[in-house]
Amino acid sequence: MFAGRIDEIRKLEQGLFQTKNGNPQHFLITGERGIGKSSLFLNLDWVARGVIAPLGGEASSNFLVASIVLEPSTDYAGLIGKVGAALRQAVAAQKPATEVCKALWDFAARWEIAGVKYRAAPSVIDPHEMLDDLVLAVKNAFDDIKLYFEGILILIDEADKPPHTAHLGEFVKLFTERLTRQGCDAVCIGLAGLPAVLDRLAQSHESSPRVFEVLTLEPLSPQERKWVVERALATAAEKNDFVTRIEDDALDWLSSMSEGYPHFIQQFGYCAFDVDVDNNIDMFDVFKGAFNENGAFHQLGIKYFRDLYFEQINSEEYREVLRVMSTAMDGWVTKAHIRKETGLKETTLGNAIAALKSRNIIVAQEGKKGVYRLPNKSFAIWIGWITAAKAASGPPSPQAGE
Repeated sequence: MFAGRIDEIRKLEQGLFQTKNGNPQHFLITGERGIGKSSLFLNLDWVARGVIAPLGGEASSNFLVASIVLEPSTDYAGLIGKVGAALRQAVAAQKPATEVCKALWDFAARWEIAGVKYRAAPSVIDPHEMLDDLVLAVKNAFDDIKLYFEGILILIDEADKPPHTAHLGEFVKLFTERLTRQGCDAVCIGLAGLPAVLDRLAQSHESSPRVFEVLTLEPLSPQERKWVVERALATAAEKNDFVTRIEDDALDWLSSMSEGYPHFIQQFGYCAFDVDVDNNIDMFDVFKGAFNENGAFHQLGIKYFRDLYFEQINSEEYREVLRVMSTAMDGWVTKAHIRKETGLKETTLGNAIAALKSRNIIVAQEGKKGVYRLPNKSFAIWIGWITAAKAASGPPSPQAGE
C-alpha cells in the first residue's frame, strides 16, 4: 500500500517523535491527485493514535488527532471554527479526556461552531478574536488532557481548495506562534494539498511556508509500480486456492498507464484482474479492464476527472481547450497551437487558460510563457474517452488464439 513512500512515512513519524518531545515539527504533503496524500494522512493518524506501531521502531504514540477537510467556500472564521469543532469532537470521543476537558466546550459556547456564527450577530465576527480564543482553548485543553495524551495532531486535508482570502497561511503562522508563547509545545499541524497550496500559503502570509517540512510526493518508479502489482497478485494467491500470473507486456502497460499514481495502479490492476478468466492476465485483459463499461477509465473519471471536466467548468469553450490539449496526452502544448485548433478569440482563450490554471486543471511550464499541459496521461485519455473520440492507442482486438 505504501510502496515508494517509506522515506516519507519515516519523516512523518519523526515529526511525531519531535512533537511529543517538545519540538513540534509541522509538515506539508503536496502532490497531484491520486498520488497518495490522503493515504499518508490515514497512516499517520493510525500511528499517532497508537493503532499501528511506527516503522522506525520507536515506542507507540498516543496523540489526540483532529482531522478536517477544507472546501472552496471555507473562509478565515470557518477555518478556525472547523479546527475548533474537530478538536472538540476528538476530545468527545475519548472518555478520560471528556471527563476533565472543559476548555474546548467553553470555546464552542462562545462561538457557534456549526456555521461559525457569533451569538450576538454575524456581522461582529472577529476572526482574530476567534483565533485568540482557540489558542487559549487548545492550551488549556492540553493542560487538562496531557496525563492521557502525548500531544495533539491537527490534520488539514484539501488545503489547496480555499482561496488565499481564507488566510490559511496566516492562521498556521499565528496559531503556532501564539501556542509557543503560551508554553504549549505539543501541537503538530499537518497539511495536504495540490502543489498550488504553497502559493496559497505565501499569498496569505509570505513566511508561512517556512513553518513546514515540505514533502513532495512524486510518481512511483517503474520498478515500484511493478512491485505493487506483483505483491497484490501474491497476496491474492495467499487468499485464493489458485495463482494468477501476469504477462510481462501486460505488466509493462499497467506500469505505463498508471504513470506511477498509486490509486491508478490499483484501479487498472483491479479491473484487469476482475475481467481475467484463465488466471493469466494478458494485454487483452488489461485493455478490456481499462476500457470496458464501468472499467478503470470510467472509475477514475468518476473519482478524479469528472469534477475537473464538468463541475469546475461551465463553458463548452473551456472544455474545447482541454480536448485539444488531450491530443498531446500530458505533453506541452503552446497557446498558439490551442488558438489554431480551437479557433477561439484571444480574449476567450486567455480567460479559459487563466481559469483552468487557477483551478489546477492544467499546468503551466515554469520559466516559459504560454506553454501548458494536462497533469497526466490518464486525464487526457479520459477526455478522449468521454467525448467518444478515443486516443489512437485504444484497446486492440484480440488476435486469434489469444
